Amino acid sequence: MRNSGGEVRKERSDKKTRVNPALSADTHDKLERLAFACGVPKTVLSADIIDLCVNNTNIIEYLQTKYEAPDRRRVIPVIENGVITYA
Repeated sequence: MRNSGGEVRKERSDKKTRVNPALSADTHDKLERLAFACGVPKTVLSADIIDLCVNNTNIIEYLQTKYEAPDRRRVIPVIENGVITYA
């Protein structure tokens, strides 16, 4: 991306991607109450929850089983140096 002076700008390494899940009223109320109890905004808490889920082998397996992911599309969590990657 170029700025107004024609120089190429560096992309931030901590750039975030926006995701807007549609929550039921009950789930939204629970998220709101938990976020208030923790003293953090709902968006921060929901990002933490998603981060926990995509980095937890049990939840990954549960979701793929629940949604009947075909074998050819299933992700296989691999732990490398304490970090989960998908194979």
